[in-house]
Amino acid sequence: MNIIIKIILLVIFCMLLCNNNHAQSIESISGYVKNNENQVLLGNVIVLSAKDSTVITGTSFFENEFLIDNLKQTKVILKFTSLAFKEMYMNIEYQGQADIDLGIVNVLENKNELDEVVLTSKSSLVKERADGTLEVNIANTTLATSTSVDEILRKSPGIVYNTDGEISVFGKGNAIIFLNGIRIASERLSTLSPTNIEKVEIINNPGPRYDAEGNAVINIITKINDEVGNKGVVKNYYTHNNFSGYDNRTNIDYSYVKGKWSINSSYGFLTGNDRHILTTTRSRKEPIDMFTSDLETDWQYDFNNFSNYTAGVQYNINKENYISFSYIGAYESLGGNQISKNIITDTATGIYQSNINVDQITSKNTFNINYYSKIDSLGSNIFIGGQYSSYNEDFENLITENNIIDMVEDNARINNIGENKIDIVSFQFDYTKTFPNTSIVEFGGKLGYVNINSNTDFFNIQNDGSLIIDEEISNTFTYLEKIPALYVNYKGKINTLNYSLGLRSELTTYDLTTSNRAGSKIENEYIDFFPNASINTTLSDHSNVYLSYTSRINRPRYSILNPFVVYQDALTSIQGNPNLQPSKVHAIEIGGTYNKWGLKAGYNYTIDPIDGGAFQSEENPRAYILQRRNVTKRHSYFISLSKNVNLKWWRSSNTITTTYDELKDNTGVFDISNNKKPYYYLYSQNSFDIKDWVTIFLTGWYLSEKQDGLNSERDYSSVNIGLEKKLFNKTTTFNIDFNDIFYKVRADGNYRAGITDIVYANIFNTRYIRFSLSYNFGKLKNDRYKNVNIGEPETKRAN
Repeated sequence: MNIIIKIILLVIFCMLLCNNNHAQSIESISGYVKNNENQVLLGNVIVLSAKDSTVITGTSFFENEFLIDNLKQTKVILKFTSLAFKEMYMNIEYQGQADIDLGIVNVLENKNELDEVVLTSKSSLVKERADGTLEVNIANTTLATSTSVDEILRKSPGIVYNTDGEISVFGKGNAIIFLNGIRIASERLSTLSPTNIEKVEIINNPGPRYDAEGNAVINIITKINDEVGNKGVVKNYYTHNNFSGYDNRTNIDYSYVKGKWSINSSYGFLTGNDRHILTTTRSRKEPIDMFTSDLETDWQYDFNNFSNYTAGVQYNINKENYISFSYIGAYESLGGNQISKNIITDTATGIYQSNINVDQITSKNTFNINYYSKIDSLGSNIFIGGQYSSYNEDFENLITENNIIDMVEDNARINNIGENKIDIVSFQFDYTKTFPNTSIVEFGGKLGYVNINSNTDFFNIQNDGSLIIDEEISNTFTYLEKIPALYVNYKGKINTLNYSLGLRSELTTYDLTTSNRAGSKIENEYIDFFPNASINTTLSDHSNVYLSYTSRINRPRYSILNPFVVYQDALTSIQGNPNLQPSKVHAIEIGGTYNKWGLKAGYNYTIDPIDGGAFQSEENPRAYILQRRNVTKRHSYFISLSKNVNLKWWRSSNTITTTYDELKDNTGVFDISNNKKPYYYLYSQNSFDIKDWVTIFLTGWYLSEKQDGLNSERDYSSVNIGLEKKLFNKTTTFNIDFNDIFYKVRADGNYRAGITDIVYANIFNTRYIRFSLSYNFGKLKNDRYKNVNIGEPETKRAN
């Protein structure tokens, strides 16, 4: 800690020392854009870095003067774009005048109609902002061939999934998901069309405007058609591998803009197979309690019908105000089998085999309504939004057991029937006030409401076909949660030093009831305060540094609170833990960039972190329950170095991160050892343009062996190669992808829980070949009205 404090003080000193060296810079640029007939036009002006052409800021002009202020740059490139005139660039350099008035900027008129608009420019694969946030572009990268948003995230730099599907950012911890600046549940990812994703923002140091949950925020930005007319894309993916078989996905996206109205819609359909094998060995080695369990579980899933669909409409009241409504939904019919074999050796030998015939239908529906208003010329604005989501899961799984215990065969059939219903309602209000001195005050609030009603019943099927319910493992579960929140944030500037101070407060009230066995009821109410602070400054056109402090909370997911019995075999089950406590996190991060190099380091202190394992049943020494428990605390340290390359023929994003975790546990739940060491994460994404003929994608990542005192996990990696070819005047794109060509993606390791040693290994269907074909269509026209970007205010809210 002393070293970190010294580094922080040194960076603050450098910031203050360099603060006065940049007073001589461009503060603002203004002017009028006219054609050769002296008519004032409408369009966009974008400010690009003179060093690497990355976007700094921009604005729109509507037949009036444009003004871009608060630049603090010595040299920039202006890019003027519109359907009304040809694209034009201007180089602007500081020459003693801070406020530059360009007067009249003359442009050449463009033709009025375009039969097809195809994006041909290629930006950087990954861009790092001044506050450490990463922007991951999807278009023209290997991520564009992903068949789901989950796959996009899995292949993005620094994003890691565990075997339970939980999403985290390497070096930071658990992440929460936002869509265009609005919080969504991770279950909604399957409702999103992958072809409709523009970029992903990985926010390591989220401010008080975000929900306090999670160590990091992943903000998914969807594409916005702000050009008048209609456009669409049809894309089909076919994937094959020798392990699970095949899957085929078709996506259709369509948008239409005319006048003040814009409409967008999409539909996706997935069918095929998935597979996952888990082998686990559990052993107890005490002489009086010798025990070994060798378990293999094989999940063989059939995607009978996985459909997702969206529809949205926006009405622009004027150029400063809009109201929008959207619907996002999904229908998922899952079939297949879960085959399990568990060989147990202790005082006797038992073979426990089971087959679960899976029959599960899930529907997901979300409705959003938003209102945005820009209330002055400085950028002050109001945002009001409401969201309702429902998740309904119905299942009827037939379980067949074939057990041999001491040479005696014992067969059984069980019918597991149940449903899981989740309703989520949220309202939020955000107000931003911008002052003439460029300082900003933000405040707002949010009310979140969650209602869960679930039940699962296990019926033993008798020889005559009658059903007898098993009261021991059948259960009902209800959960009611309310979280009202308020926040305030102040952003200021002293010369080139930007700073922010914020506070968020959340009051959590929940009521949990379960009928399992004797039944239980848990009620609780608590309030938390989450302070945040950050400073950053631009040292030159090529470098910047930042320092941030955030405080966060990790509440247990609903599924790991629910004490339902999820059957694996006669002696293995997964159960939620209603007694889990939320974990609190305090994080410090310091970093900066120089000439496309990035360096950051941080420390996270977590109280009551949540971990999981297989725990011996108190009632049956042969049985094990997979469950989450709280650990006392965790100290995490990380340092990360990144380098981006953006040449005409080669674009590359590269990262290496080192993390050291130290767990402390006074509960006695886990056996924490002193065998700890740092582990590493390497990521490289590359794009090579072979003239105009073909583009080659090469992506690879590596995660080294991990030892944090509790878990010991083996290293794993992936290397992926892809080819892309544009056809028919670039309206059609063909891709072929080879994923995990060395078949090194795995999740293998070991840990100790109580007196039991557990060793596990996984096999996934990550090695595959995929063919995809997309076609872009539509007709865009110039119009006197310029549509407001409906994603822009939400995106700004995410900064």
